[in-house]
Amino acid sequence: MIAALVPVKRLAQAKSRLRPVLSDGQRRHFVLAMLEDALRLLAGQPAIATTAVVSADEEVLAFARSLGAQPIREPRSVRGLNAALAFAAEALARQGADGLLVLPADLPLATPADIEVVLAAAHDAPVVLCPSHSGGTSALALRPPQAIPFRFGSRSFAAHRRAGVERGLPAAVVSRPGLAMDVDRPEDLRAVLAAGGSLSREVLRAAALVAAV
Repeated sequence: MIAALVPVKRLAQAKSRLRPVLSDGQRRHFVLAMLEDALRLLAGQPAIATTAVVSADEEVLAFARSLGAQPIREPRSVRGLNAALAFAAEALARQGADGLLVLPADLPLATPADIEVVLAAAHDAPVVLCPSHSGGTSALALRPPQAIPFRFGSRSFAAHRRAGVERGLPAAVVSRPGLAMDVDRPEDLRAVLAAGGSLSREVLRAAALVAAV
């Protein structure tokens, strides 16, 4: 069973670098729109048996549940993204997951074909890495779910690759334009506005950002 896992920060903290162009309310709506885009994308993959969202934010968890995703509440004892992912991966493994796809919610340009390519690579490799433009990891597939420790953060692509080598699990690398850009800075919003078909784009257009970024 392959499980997908989407981590989401507390809404008050998420995408703080977008504050110059989005109000707190607009930022909140945008984060939830990106989450909805991600969950709908994953729901369309027959190979994924279950999709979970891990967060410490009750609104995020309720929203995920309303879209058919499994909410995993981040315990208060957990500190940081990697610890939250480790907690959720263990929970999904206990439920029978033998494979895991971690997909951050801030990838509104991702397409069904992108996910299909990653999942296909995961059939043959225990670790699959998708690099982002910034040197991060935009998607990570593991078989089993705890094949390597999570190393999300600055230059996480190299850190995840190194973790695989240390465990004798060289990673397959999948480079996809739709997965390469995670939305983090105001200038990243131009690409979202230029692309069609996402709820994230509609939220930005409603915020009248066309001339602001």
